[in-house]
Amino acid sequence: MKKHLKRSLQPGSNLFFLLFLLFAGGALYFSLPYGILGMAVCVLLRVISLRSDAQRKRHVQELMDNIEVEGGEIHPAVTRSPLPTVVALATTGEIVWANDSFEALCGRSVSAQQVHLTELAPTFETRWLIEGKSEFPGELRMGRRAYHVFGDMVPGGAGQMMMLHFIDCTDFVHLRDEAETRHPAIAIIAIDNYEELMKNVTDTEKSNILAGIDKRLSAWTKDCSAVLRKFDRDKYIFIIENAELDKLTARKFMVLQEVRDIQNREGVVATLSIGIGKDGETLAESYQYAGLAIDMALSRGGDQAVIKNRYTFEFYGGLSEELEKRTKVKSRVVSNALSQLIRDSSQVLVMGHRNSDMDAIGAAAGMVCAARVKGKQVHIVVDQQHTMATDLIERLESLPEYKDVFISAEDAMILCDYNTLLIVVDVNRPGYVESEALLQSINKVAVVDHHRRAADYIENAVVSLHEPYASSASELVSELLQYMVPTNEILTGEAEAMLAGIYLDTKGFSTRTGVRTFEAAAYLRRAGAEVSDVKRLFQYSFDQYMERQKLISSARSCGQGVIFALTAEEVDRITAAQAADELLSIVGTRASVVAFRSGADMAVSARAAGQVNVQLLMERLGGGGNHSAAGAQLKNTTPEEADRMIMQAITGYFADQETEKAEDR
Repeated sequence: MKKHLKRSLQPGSNLFFLLFLLFAGGALYFSLPYGILGMAVCVLLRVISLRSDAQRKRHVQELMDNIEVEGGEIHPAVTRSPLPTVVALATTGEIVWANDSFEALCGRSVSAQQVHLTELAPTFETRWLIEGKSEFPGELRMGRRAYHVFGDMVPGGAGQMMMLHFIDCTDFVHLRDEAETRHPAIAIIAIDNYEELMKNVTDTEKSNILAGIDKRLSAWTKDCSAVLRKFDRDKYIFIIENAELDKLTARKFMVLQEVRDIQNREGVVATLSIGIGKDGETLAESYQYAGLAIDMALSRGGDQAVIKNRYTFEFYGGLSEELEKRTKVKSRVVSNALSQLIRDSSQVLVMGHRNSDMDAIGAAAGMVCAARVKGKQVHIVVDQQHTMATDLIERLESLPEYKDVFISAEDAMILCDYNTLLIVVDVNRPGYVESEALLQSINKVAVVDHHRRAADYIENAVVSLHEPYASSASELVSELLQYMVPTNEILTGEAEAMLAGIYLDTKGFSTRTGVRTFEAAAYLRRAGAEVSDVKRLFQYSFDQYMERQKLISSARSCGQGVIFALTAEEVDRITAAQAADELLSIVGTRASVVAFRSGADMAVSARAAGQVNVQLLMERLGGGGNHSAAGAQLKNTTPEEADRMIMQAITGYFADQETEKAEDR
């Protein structure tokens, strides 16, 4: 209503002159001469306006009838064009001329009413014409119809104008949309913990558990035009149309929660992982996407659904904490493959994540041991100006075997050749490694990591040991060493470095520990590691203690059992991590988040006691980690902006949790 009124009152409109005339007539009551003068001016302006409009329309009509094209040839094409055609001012979008086909399309005369194109098609814009393109991006919606729009700029005396041609593509759009919605997506559904569920149960109980899972999956898919078939003891294949998949996605894959109601006599809860591939050019490509999606779901700890399309991953669920379910078979297989890679390489480079910690350096030291025993030149790539393991690096550098082992990324780029092997430890995201340029420069890459996999993980690794159920990368490396080198070949300093990595990530063997964690620690103890020497690496100075307490004093409760501390000062990362751990010891605290200044950025460290998945929380800020420990780096962010972003992430995380619980009920 406001838009129509505004247009009606514009100078030159009929209503504008009518109001002008009424005001002039009203002036007759006060002053006869001024009233007559006002009415005369009004009539004069109206005559000028009508003549100007007629002249402009005549000029446009002449322009349409005779268009000069490249080469000087002139032909009258536009006025007799069967395509709906319109000429409008490029600045305002006001229609100055339209042929009969376009006016039939609109159902009314538009060139005589000062109609703007945005009134007929709200999504129309002219950027594509300014950029020199001849086709409107996508389809233009006008009412219930869709059109492909082609156009060009037309210079003329009446100002810069644009000529547009409309081709009706409504039927094509309907067919395309129907084809997309009916296009099949392929899913692979896996029972995450099949071995644990079936351990120590009778055949009857086994049948009941599997029947319960089958029943819930069938109920979940019964209203869909889909096919669900079991093709292995713990795997199903699921084929569904995209339109039906959207409905399941809107309900956040409720079957994940429903299956958790099933448990065996020992209390082991059943969980599912769902990997879905969609938008593939062929069924084979969609199935390949489904395989990538199920691998992603399992590598992130299971109990979640992952959708992989042509460009990205989407994640649903993943709120449960990982359960240890590894076998030593995989470690033995990976150790054999890694040993062969090391033997076939000219040299070995080992690299962790930026701002490396004791786990990254400890795991790297284990890989140095394996390469050294096999007689290969080996280096650890680390930025010693930005590391949280300075004391550990200094202790290793004091060993004769570690002379010149630690090098910068720049020196590594000079050393590497086509046959260099790069082993990446304690990180699986390309953007978080010590040197992304070095990662991209080397063809042979092996990855050993325990963090839950993110969407932008390191692809095309020759060998990958990715176990989110492990406590630390040092634990995984110590398991590999059991099959790669004799125990007496491990230096005491290397054993203590790996034990320090495990000690750090388990907070002194108090969280994220399993049977395999203590087996790895026992192996390192046999290799000569002294627990007392390891603990000394975790001592801190009086100044560090006071800095940590100052950071803790800035903490506040955010509700939902989350405590948040923020400081605008530069803080050591170790101090921040210790502050987050200490905040977690407060009664009723389920998660702690600490944010601090790091150069021009704000760094975030998060810890959880098991009920909150801080990895999902940090992924909202572009970070990652695992269920109980995660972090993020907020680029070029002020403390005030970081405060707002983190609070929004916390609120959004718990809102999603409440939504899932409400849907489950």
